[in-house]
Amino acid sequence: MKRNLMPLPCPADASAVGLIPASSRVAELLSPVRTIPRYHDGEFDGLTEIWECRTVSVGDLPDLRRQLSLVEAALRPGDPGAVLARVHGLLAHYRGAELPESVERSIAADWLDDLSEFPLSVVEQACRQWRRGTKMRFRPLPGEIREACLEIVGEAMTMRDRLRKLVASVPTAATPESTRDRTADVRNRVVALATARRMP
Repeated sequence: MKRNLMPLPCPADASAVGLIPASSRVAELLSPVRTIPRYHDGEFDGLTEIWECRTVSVGDLPDLRRQLSLVEAALRPGDPGAVLARVHGLLAHYRGAELPESVERSIAADWLDDLSEFPLSVVEQACRQWRRGTKMRFRPLPGEIREACLEIVGEAMTMRDRLRKLVASVPTAATPESTRDRTADVRNRVVALATARRMP
């Protein structure tokens, strides 16, 4: 059977975002199969994880779902108005030409399109990094702040995606009603077969 291997960026320290696995079993299921070194221009550029969706039992589901709930809560998108206010605060450091209101609205829509998936705290941290970094003298582009957000929250997104795959891999347990329906169906078929055999 072909194994479902998926290369993913190697996550950072889980404690950085408060997403330490709920149990050793969850940690085991989230851990990579192996890591592969990356190189750029002949220099070491980090590790890429090769992760495989392991076999998950119904008994694993409560811990996995609890962990997934925590991660999804940590990744809940911020209020669009608050996100835009944070971006406007950063851009206010740079003087620019007066633009028509319709253009300003389009620019705001572009920023929101690129950052709306992130929690407000992540956008704030990305803006803080830009403000305190050596690039501060340049007006940031939406893609640059988005890239910073992805670096900040990448580990949590990787964990969320793995947890979703693990939870989805467990077949839905049969409900008592469906079990009774199948039992009744089997009984009816047996009775029908027995009746058919008795007929001349």
